[in-house]
Amino acid sequence: MPPPAETAPKDPQPEKAGTPHGPRVLHLYRRFHPDYTGDGIYFSRLIPLIAAHGTTGDVLVYETPPPDGVATLRHNGLTVHYLAARQRPTPFTLLRWLIAARDRYDVLHIHSHVDRTLLSYLAMRLLGWRTLFHCSLDDSPTDILLGYRPLYRPLVRLLFSAIDRFVVISPLLLRRSLETVSRERIVFLPQGAMLPRTLGDRAKRWATRRSLGLPEDAVILLNVGSVSRRKGTDWLIEVLGRIADPKVILLVVGPVLEQDFATEVERKIAKLGLGERVRLVGFCADTGPYYEAAEVFVFASTAEGFGNVLVEAMAHGLPIVMRFLPGIADFLVLHDETGYLATTESEFAAAVTQLAADPARRHVFGLRNRSLAERNFNLEDMGRGYDALYRGRTAPQVAPDLDIHFAKDLSRGPAAIGLVEVETPSDWRPQLLVVIDTEAAFEWAKGTYTDIGDTAPTRALARALDVFRRHGVQPTLVVDQPVATNADSAAVIRALAAEGCEIGAHLHPWSSPPAVEPRDEWHSFSGNLGPPLERAKLAALTEHVAALIGRAPLIFKAGRYGLSANTVAAIAGLGYRIDCSICPAYDYSRIGGPDFTRFSARPGWFLGHGAPILSLPTTAGRIGWLSRFAEGSTLSHQRRIGRLAARLNALYPVRLSPEGVSLQEMRRLTRQLHARGLRVFTLSLHSPSLSPGYTPYARTQAERDALVARIDAYLEWFLGSFGGEATTPATVHAKLAREVPPPAAP
Repeated sequence: MPPPAETAPKDPQPEKAGTPHGPRVLHLYRRFHPDYTGDGIYFSRLIPLIAAHGTTGDVLVYETPPPDGVATLRHNGLTVHYLAARQRPTPFTLLRWLIAARDRYDVLHIHSHVDRTLLSYLAMRLLGWRTLFHCSLDDSPTDILLGYRPLYRPLVRLLFSAIDRFVVISPLLLRRSLETVSRERIVFLPQGAMLPRTLGDRAKRWATRRSLGLPEDAVILLNVGSVSRRKGTDWLIEVLGRIADPKVILLVVGPVLEQDFATEVERKIAKLGLGERVRLVGFCADTGPYYEAAEVFVFASTAEGFGNVLVEAMAHGLPIVMRFLPGIADFLVLHDETGYLATTESEFAAAVTQLAADPARRHVFGLRNRSLAERNFNLEDMGRGYDALYRGRTAPQVAPDLDIHFAKDLSRGPAAIGLVEVETPSDWRPQLLVVIDTEAAFEWAKGTYTDIGDTAPTRALARALDVFRRHGVQPTLVVDQPVATNADSAAVIRALAAEGCEIGAHLHPWSSPPAVEPRDEWHSFSGNLGPPLERAKLAALTEHVAALIGRAPLIFKAGRYGLSANTVAAIAGLGYRIDCSICPAYDYSRIGGPDFTRFSARPGWFLGHGAPILSLPTTAGRIGWLSRFAEGSTLSHQRRIGRLAARLNALYPVRLSPEGVSLQEMRRLTRQLHARGLRVFTLSLHSPSLSPGYTPYARTQAERDALVARIDAYLEWFLGSFGGEATTPATVHAKLAREVPPPAAP
């Protein structure tokens, strides 16, 4: 029940819901330590800023014991109620407290999942409260759902309807939440920081160091966070041990959460002889002076929902060196522009050493970080965002540089990436392109970590293309980083370019620098990377391909077809004019990739990025005895039905490729799509398949010869009895731009 009147604070009674002063919010926490935990500290700062707009709020703590048994207290002007003050906290006692307080609040902001029955959330929704769920590292809707037995999960999904909006603070949590709830019910509001008024005051820095007892001539690395395994304190000690410069010292500002681990850290410091270079400061309520004293912020945590200390470092104009955190690091830190991302201790130490030796670089990186913080992470902007959310309005775009997209967004169809598909003139003869993914070989079944840059198959490519030469076909070669940079393979590509082959770029993120992310399924689709990291990889690959062929490449193809809206923006910014990344009818979303089931094989134009970009998809579609009935219906978009239809050979996707596809299927797909109006066809394959032993499609010389024979027979048929002609991407671009020009961008 709510605290009795005599224990309540002596503040004026809050206004009723719907008054001109704005809504009143109850923030529900499982544990709340406003001087200790990140979220508690953050919202203790944020709630007063929200109140400046007329929206006020209190905190209800579910589990934390109250200080001195006090049921209600004030903390820095914030009213905090402790449910555990008078009774054991249970979902039932929580529900009683909320119902008794039903006239005192308008909004329930759930920061921790405390009611496994979800009935209290549902009850307050039925009583007219808005309900918001704040997703954290362990409390995304997906994590919550997985915490229930499979039998109960459908019911839990249904009860999630009691939540108006799920608030996510990072791309990582957005990704996790999208696995369970629709994007329309998710609001992205990252965390923010107060922006210091002045930066770079050298005299103030030295004065601050003297007040903290720090040497003025040191290069200070700052880490703000608890001394715990998750925060990677021991990792930072190991890194410091690799840095020879004795003037580089490390400050760790934060409480000891794991005493046994802290003892290990102290032993490691002693073992490495770093006693004079490491200071474990402990808990500090005001970390501002330490940010002012530092030159570089270092972060080695292995798991975070966001990492607000990163934003605080940016606000103080510090460069950042951090261990890669998926869905956080690649969106917040611009590698080699505002800091560095690292996956190993040696990489981390090299980055710190470089910054320690280069004050000018530290200054430039720090100014860029401050600019990013001003545009995206101003705490006052976050206050406006939450005020709008509590009032039921659309939250403003508070972080314009964090326009988050993933490859899975393509499930919404061409509009998700600004693509307008077009019909080619019906009087065109069938046009055939050949696009060869010219890449390093690796063991596909074992994953991308087996890609060590083996370009041996490329050396046989010139001779392997004889099958195309016989038919007067000039393949387009899209090359990856290893092929573009290996001397032998580069020589082969240059010779084929001189022969007339068009050359493009093929981005495999795992083999393109900066290679700082994990080698797993999710990160193998470049559209899942943070835009800064994807742009950096694409820029490096573009530079190498340009050096290879003597001009900027204009043709792009994403490795594993893994593009997103951010990929399109990146290639537009680098001057690409043709994209070959779409693979219609195929769905890779189960492994984190794009779902192309709503795309067709028609060409199209990407709009909204300056000069339009022509999309020339891999030719693919669904064949089978149900294909004539599935065209234009929702049948092919139903995954379970689709899997069953594929097993019955009733409806299944096929690429126009000699890899794993029979000659009869290639011809059937071509006829079927031609009958539906398609006039531009793309035959695709991987270069390692033209040599035996490198791909599942050509494991032996006999299989390789059979694959080449399928290519030969298909080309003879397409260019002969089918009446087609060979072409190139550049030629199709010129013809379509003339005859089917792109529409005006919306």
